[in-house]
Amino acid sequence: MTGLEKIIEDIRAESRAEQDAVLNKAEAAAAEQKKKAEAEAASRCEKIRQDAAKRIAEGEARVKSAADLERRRGILTAKQELIAEVIGEAKKRIAALPPGQYFDLVLRMAVKAAHPGEAGEIRFSASDLGRLPAEFQQKLSAMLPDGTALSVSDRAAGIADGFLLDYDGVEENGSFDAVFAEKKEELQDRIHRILF
Repeated sequence: MTGLEKIIEDIRAESRAEQDAVLNKAEAAAAEQKKKAEAEAASRCEKIRQDAAKRIAEGEARVKSAADLERRRGILTAKQELIAEVIGEAKKRIAALPPGQYFDLVLRMAVKAAHPGEAGEIRFSASDLGRLPAEFQQKLSAMLPDGTALSVSDRAAGIADGFLLDYDGVEENGSFDAVFAEKKEELQDRIHRILF
């Protein structure tokens, strides 16, 4: 080999060595970059997994809460229906009482509702007027306090049962529907305590 060939060969060898060094450096940088990218991807995947798990848990909690709320609503509705059924049955039983018991109940209610020291009329439905015991007026007068008077009117009231008290055109509704409506919350509370 001549001197020139030797110089060219040395230049080539040096050039290959520099190429190899540059390639090795680039490969190391690429490997480092790849390692960082993989670590970042793994971190992002873990965050996505955690976020998904959190959303799933929140969704399950919402579903459970909604189901629990729906269950409680169902129970409340069933209780309210049962209470309304008991109240309705009580109304039916009162309406179906034999005349003696029915009018004894009406008598006690009328005495409680009468205005002390005032005179008024007690009016009944057409059906109750037709079955009113003959001694009702006498019993009513005997039970009212002194100075209080209620006379049985022969005019029918537009109610199904119970009575109306009429004090110079001012009426007080003593029908069973009105009494049950007035005492609705109290009755519901009592029935709820008994049943549940």
